[in-house]
Order: sequence, then C-alpha cells, then structure tokens
Amino acid sequence: MILPNNANQCGTCLAQNFDLKSELERGPSGAVHPTIYQCRKCRRYQKTPTYYEACEPESPELLAICLKHIPALQQHGSSKQYKVKEASWIWTEPHSMRFKVKLTVQALVQNVLVQQRVMVELHCGWQQCPDCNREFTNRTWLAKVQLRQRRQDHGQKGLATLEQALRGNANIRKHVLSIDASREGLDFFFLNLPQAQMFSNYLRKIAPMKVSSSIKLVSTDSHSNTAHRKHNITCELVPLCVQDLVVIEKTCKNNKLAGRLALILKVKSVVHAISASPLRSNLEQNMVEVSPDAFYKYEKSYRVLQASNRLTRFTVMDVELCDDNDHHHQDAIAEYKGPHSGVDKYALADVQVVRESEYGDSTAEILCCVTHLGHLLQPGDTVLGYDLATFVGDGDWDAQLNSQFVVPDVVLVKKVTPKKGDDTFVDDSSNSNSQQLDSKPKLSKKKQRRRRRKENRKMKDLEERVERMGFLEDFAEDKNRDEEDEEFDQDLEADLEMAAQLQALEQDFAKLEAQQQKQQQQQKGGGADVDANVNGVESKQSKKEE
Repeated sequence: MILPNNANQCGTCLAQNFDLKSELERGPSGAVHPTIYQCRKCRRYQKTPTYYEACEPESPELLAICLKHIPALQQHGSSKQYKVKEASWIWTEPHSMRFKVKLTVQALVQNVLVQQRVMVELHCGWQQCPDCNREFTNRTWLAKVQLRQRRQDHGQKGLATLEQALRGNANIRKHVLSIDASREGLDFFFLNLPQAQMFSNYLRKIAPMKVSSSIKLVSTDSHSNTAHRKHNITCELVPLCVQDLVVIEKTCKNNKLAGRLALILKVKSVVHAISASPLRSNLEQNMVEVSPDAFYKYEKSYRVLQASNRLTRFTVMDVELCDDNDHHHQDAIAEYKGPHSGVDKYALADVQVVRESEYGDSTAEILCCVTHLGHLLQPGDTVLGYDLATFVGDGDWDAQLNSQFVVPDVVLVKKVTPKKGDDTFVDDSSNSNSQQLDSKPKLSKKKQRRRRRKENRKMKDLEERVERMGFLEDFAEDKNRDEEDEEFDQDLEADLEMAAQLQALEQDFAKLEAQQQKQQQQQKGGGADVDANVNGVESKQSKKEE
C-alpha cells in the first residue's frame, strides 16, 4: 500500500522522473560544474576563502572539501533538503584537473524521501593562496630576525654551527621568506611575529646569545584605530668560538678563572671553558660555564687573545698523567676513542712537545705544559696548539692576569687525526669568477668596477650560506658541503648531549607547529555541517583498505 503524497507517485517512480545529478553538478552562479581551487606553489586546496589546507590525493580531507564546494549541499533553508549517506572516489588521471565523486544522496521531494546514487564531476583551478600571495609581493614581511656575531677579527666561525643546525631542521626553515647578508651576520624575514619568535627561541637554545626586540611604526589609521608595525628581533651571539684563547681579567666577578688564560672547549646554550694552565689537583676545578647573561654583564673583562687561525702544529714526545694512581701504568694509558669507550674524554697530563718544523733537529726546543688532553694523546701524535713562547701580543694583556698565574709556553688545543683520501682541494671558483669579470665590458670608471666586484662577492657569500642552511634544492650536489656535513655529524656523534638537544628541539618545534595549525584550522576552517554529513567517508575508505 502506498501512502498518499503531494506528487501522487510512489518513491520509485518519483526517483526516475527527478534528475538529482543535474541539481548536484550545477556550479555557483549558473556554472556548468563546481570548481575547487588549488595553490600552484604550495599545492594546498581552498577550504574557505581565506584558508587553504594541504590534502593527499583521494583522501577523506579532500573529499570533504569537494562536498563543501557543491552548492546544492549547502542550501539548508531551501525546500529540497539533501543528505549525503555515502561518498567515495572515482579514479581520474592525475593531470586531468578533474575530480569525480560517487555519492549516495537522500532528497526530500514534495514530502517524499528519494534516494539516488549519482556521479558528480568537479573541476580544479589554480588560485594563489594568501600566504603565497604575500610572499610574492614586495615588502610584505612584518618581522625580521637579525643574527649577529661581532668579533675583533670579523670572523664568522660561530655562525657555522647555527647554519648546520638550520640545515637539519626543515620545519624551521619553511617560514623564512628571504635572507639578506650583512657584514657581521644574516637577516631572516618572516610573515608574522610568532614565526620570528619561534625562530629566535630555536636559535637561543643552540648557541649563547642575547635577544632583544624593537617595534617600528610604519603607518597609522586614526579613523579605524589601527596601526601597521614591523617587528625586529636582534640575536647577538657571544663573540667566543671553540678553540679561542681568552684572557679573563681580574675584574670579572663570579668567575673562578678570573685573572687567568682560558681555552674555549664547547659553545652551546652556555660557553664551556677550561684554564689554559690547569692545576694538577682536579679537572673540574679548572672548568667553568659562562652563561650569556654573565658574559654580557662583564663583557669588557673577556678578551680574545688568539683565534683558531693562529694554531701551530706540534709533535708529542712524552705523556704522563697527573693522577697518582696511573703513575705505575704509563705503558697502558687508556685512550679515548668515543663516548662508548668507557674512558673520560679529558684528563690532566704533563706533556712534552716539540714544534713540527723542528722535529728531528737535535737543537730543537722541548716545550712542557699541563693539558686536559691526557686520554687523547700518545707519543708521536700531532697536536695543534698556541705557541706562547714566541707570541707577542698587543697591549698589556699579561698585566690583567693574577700574579700567581704562570703563563705556559704552549697551550694544546686539539689532536690532529688523519683524514681519508687526499684533502687537497683547489678552488677554481675564484679564477672562474675573475675570468667572468674580465670577460665583461670594462666600465669607464674605477669606482663602478670596484662596486661591481663588491656586489658579486656579497652575492656569492650569500649563496654559499643559503646552500649551507639547506634552502636550495641542489645542495646535495655540492661535494664541499658534504664534507662539512660529515664533520658536523662526527661532532654530534662525539657529543651525545648536543645531538639529543637538537633532536628534542626539533620534536618540540614540530609539536608546537602542529598545535598552531590546529588552532588556525579551528578559527578559519568551516564546513562543520558537511563534515558531519560525510561520516560514512572514513568507513568507506577503511573498507577499501581492508
């Protein structure tokens, strides 16, 4: 028996006469097909007019976006109410820019419930998302991070560690709009302030630095009570690098190495230093950690006496540990071969060395010193150090030391390990660049030629830095960068604490970024009704996988 209705037809006959496919395939404003937009650069799909979401091909998220762009499913107040019971994909060519969706839809037509299974075709078009639009527009950055390291020798060795750390974290690099090089560091530009703050927080956990911020007012609108501001975050690195020989003056308070020479061992979130002439009693009494706040409080009390470019090669003649328990076992000195060797890396020892240039000469001068490399050195090894016996410094640096401190003849810094293969490398880039400059037409004025060469050197330096930080895709083809990566990986293997710290920072940053994306999606994303109507999508996808 058929109950009476306004159409005077049964549900089956009414479904045959009612064309549900034409209703669903009708686009907005009379278009033939519905259209969804995709950003050509970031490949995200438009979910709302201001929010784009990244989706995999034929995924439930992309299916929900397609259903949201069907105008017939969004007409909640009309006489015809549609309800999606089931939705699934129909395979199409990846380059066809077409999406085909198979829907099972229930429609209420003249108070009669009609259910049909139809195929809806959607077209995909290109449209730039707001984020990419701002990237391609000039002067769209709102926050800038200035990374600086001001040293007397104008060296940038401290920036190399940060460049390698940035290369290992792709999540922190993707928010950088552009990079500009300066004489003492780099400038990173961002779209908004939170991205710049996350970037600066990541840097300050890797290297010791002082962070300060400022705001520049660009324009104001008194009618709407709004203002356009640009934020500047300055990250000033501590001007101390690994292997630096530093004079710590007597006026430096809260430092047990005040009035002595110190050698920089490690530079992390704090600076680790050891006395250049350590006492034989205990190794820990000769080591100190300097935080950025403590350094900048007594900044004038720290003075770099010699940097790593002044290292001299020495040959080890004899090694004797300072520990009394090891005096009877000098023939079997334990050697440090890694963090899993069961031997401490540093140990105090009396070492006799001779300059490598004078090795084999009977009149060579033998230099004696106390060093922290007791578990690393063996007789016959080559070691790098500072030759203070022939050093003539500028000014009265020795007057700032304590009277009880004895300046050693030599300060040993690092053991030289042989490298695999030939380490000779001829850089032809300078020759090629000079040839290119010579091949260009000569300018009439000498100042213009000098300015051109200066700009070329600046661009070359910026390209090398960008490659080191992993911003270019052709980085893997550079052999010199691969050698630097191997050295950085070896340092991480030897320093498990630094490797664990970098890994923890990457995980924390990934979690924080996921939370921010979720909050933005909740604020900007819409279509809650459509998501509720397609509850059968995930079940359909799981059935296919099974």
